[in-house]
Amino acid sequence: MTAFRWCVSGILILLGAAVFSSSVAGEIRTWTSTDGKPLEAELVGSDETSVTVRRADGQQFTIPLDRLSETDQRWVAEQPAAPPEGAQFSELWGENGEAWNPEDGTLLDFSKAGYHEGANDFPDWEVGVNVKDFGAVGDGMADDTEAFQKAIAACPENAAVLVPNGTYRLMDWLGVNEMDGNWVKPLPKSRFVIRGESRDGGVLLLGVGLQEIHPWEQTTGNGRPTSQWSWSGGFLWFQDSTEVGVENLTIRGDGGRYDVHWNEPGRNGIFFRDVEQGWVRGVTLLDVDSGILVNNGKHITLQDILFRSSPDRPSTSDFENNEGISGHHAIMFGGGSSWCVADDITFENRFHHELGVNPKTNHCVYSNCRGPNLHFDFPTHEDDIENILFTEIDAGEGNLIWRNNFYGTGTGGVSWNVRGEELSLPKQESRVKHSVAPEVRKALFVGWPIRLPNRKEAGRPWFGEIKPDALYPPNTTHAQRRKRFGGSGE
Repeated sequence: MTAFRWCVSGILILLGAAVFSSSVAGEIRTWTSTDGKPLEAELVGSDETSVTVRRADGQQFTIPLDRLSETDQRWVAEQPAAPPEGAQFSELWGENGEAWNPEDGTLLDFSKAGYHEGANDFPDWEVGVNVKDFGAVGDGMADDTEAFQKAIAACPENAAVLVPNGTYRLMDWLGVNEMDGNWVKPLPKSRFVIRGESRDGGVLLLGVGLQEIHPWEQTTGNGRPTSQWSWSGGFLWFQDSTEVGVENLTIRGDGGRYDVHWNEPGRNGIFFRDVEQGWVRGVTLLDVDSGILVNNGKHITLQDILFRSSPDRPSTSDFENNEGISGHHAIMFGGGSSWCVADDITFENRFHHELGVNPKTNHCVYSNCRGPNLHFDFPTHEDDIENILFTEIDAGEGNLIWRNNFYGTGTGGVSWNVRGEELSLPKQESRVKHSVAPEVRKALFVGWPIRLPNRKEAGRPWFGEIKPDALYPPNTTHAQRRKRFGGSGE
């Protein structure tokens, strides 16, 4: 092999050329210097300015971070912090996954949830069209719907629809041809992204509710009048497509105070239906009735999402616990969705249902979510929601977490590091025909702040009584990705 020399802390090391390959911390990996020279060594530790590595022969060196390639610097940044003093490790995982057996049916492998099976290698497509080139004004007053429709239609594959800073009023949905009775005819389009110039600067203002422009009357299970748009649809409608996304902008409702449950006019943000490989990231949803709804989606990633409401938005009605609520569904994986993930989700306001899964949904993940009083929503009478993971969740007050969850935790539900001031386990309710007890439904609870049943069975039920603040790793899907991808996964 051709020999190269790399000076590390004043020592010249003779190296053979090698192909870059990443691996988890503690294993030999190939590092690359800024001038392209490789070094095979394991990571020992790092700080803000340098890394310490050790070669296979035991020699240890400290290297300035700025002497490493951008790939290496990013890899170092993605490594988890060392376990804190007093950390406790689950028997299902250990410290670095050495105890994990994904084949025994207890702690399943959720690392493949999300875009490109969890790789989340979102495309950095160049701008294909600019909405202002098609007549968009962006003053918050003009109707910019047609300009957006034309821009999206004209956008080439593997390109972005740019939304320059401004406020763009939408008076109709995007991505739909027409509504024929109660049948929505989409405009399928793949391989493009709607991208704002800046997250706070590019604002899509929902000037009217879907029910006002596309009426679709419905009734609830107990016969109460409502509309289809109370729980489905969105102004950004993606259907029968792949490789589509929304990023770096704000979607804002324009409906004033939230009224009551089931009376939403349909100022809904984003709707994926029959979409595979999609993403929403770096998006703020302000004053919306519903936020991001996924129906029969596969490998969808929602990442870095912020929900907010204006001071006068929350309902003042005490009907059906509406007081303080500012929307219906925040996020819902439904209609048979599988392998989807919502990661790094922040709520500054409250919805009737923040984190939801509908019947036939399976292998979906809620990760690193926080809010004032989060709710896990499982609206089904059957055992048809399987293997849903909630990990690293700060539920705030926590006393509403099972409010619409008298049906239980779903078959094989997994809770790993869920915090809350008043958390409890699901309890049986009289109107449900089957048991909802977690130990019956083959649930897994590790890192729950109250006393748990004393049962640990391979294949579940499994209860690991470790306090959330002590549990390591705090996020099981991040840890699984690190193990699978060799460091990337946060």
